[in-house]
Amino acid sequence: MGFSSSIVLGSCSFILGVIFVCQVVDIPLLYMPVTQQAIDNAYTFYGIWWEAPGAVKALFHVALALPMVACLVKLHRWTESAMFFDGSSIALQLATIILYLTVHIQSLRTFLPESTTTTSFSILPPPPPRETAPTEDERIEAVRVMAAANALVGLLTLGVIGMQIGQEYASRQEEREQREIDARASAVGGESKKDL
Repeated sequence: MGFSSSIVLGSCSFILGVIFVCQVVDIPLLYMPVTQQAIDNAYTFYGIWWEAPGAVKALFHVALALPMVACLVKLHRWTESAMFFDGSSIALQLATIILYLTVHIQSLRTFLPESTTTTSFSILPPPPPRETAPTEDERIEAVRVMAAANALVGLLTLGVIGMQIGQEYASRQEEREQREIDARASAVGGESKKDL
């Protein structure tokens, strides 16, 4: 397994671990009757992430971007394997990033107050000021939508991991078949030399 594949698998495993931790508050919002306690737990849990220091957010953003960069580096070889497996991984990771930017960030801005953490740099533009504060129903809907988006991110990340494992399996199968072909060719070549 190459260095780029290891980067993709490591970053995706980190993201999958974060999603797994989020299931503690997501499962009561998605698969059980919603209670006020479950909603308050979700607000508190995601509030901790929202107020995390800039270094924690930067680490998460790097983990989101690394698989995309590594797959693009692998894709430049332009082999059939790279086009299928790495191209599919890029599409899945791009969908993850789009979900994060369009659903997660907007949902967090809806059900949590403005972050009080000061950072010197942010890749996200500041939100436009709201004319009215979100209602409680809007806040509940936003946290449930984000829980559903977490489940989708988990599936997409599993897809990226599956594509990378599939690529490694296919390359090992190809190498094994090539060795068998070479062994047969050398055996046939040795027999023809004996006949001469």
